[in-house]
Amino acid sequence: MDLKQRLINYEGTKEYQATRGYFKQGKFWMYKDTEGYDTIGYGHLVMNSEREKFKDGITPMDADILLAWDIERTMKDVKTLGLTLPKDWEDFMIIMVFQLGLNGTRQFRKMITALKVGDYKEAVVQAKNSKWYRQTPNRLNDMVKQLVNK
Repeated sequence: MDLKQRLINYEGTKEYQATRGYFKQGKFWMYKDTEGYDTIGYGHLVMNSEREKFKDGITPMDADILLAWDIERTMKDVKTLGLTLPKDWEDFMIIMVFQLGLNGTRQFRKMITALKVGDYKEAVVQAKNSKWYRQTPNRLNDMVKQLVNK
């Protein structure tokens, strides 16, 4: 499964969001995420400057475009961590930064240090020794399951 589809699954498919009332009448609507932030589509954090633009919902095509833009931005953020990673870990870090943000990810100092020296087993240990894991164990367990280098 490619990175985009994994993020859609983790953030909530159209079908899942329909059961929560976030997708109705052919559009995605803003909702509060688990931390109380306005979100739309496939996990896009709504900035104050975007609220007006999204108040009438967005189409599935708009949600796909927004996700592609978010992935592109997140890839650039991951590069700022200065890591040289195999593809599986690059995807892991993109998903992590997508969910936690760059500043949230930077708090995982021991994990990042382990990745810098290629100690993937320790990186997994550090990822699981976190509030992130306690809040979203199914997502993180699936992310680890997808890793080749561990």
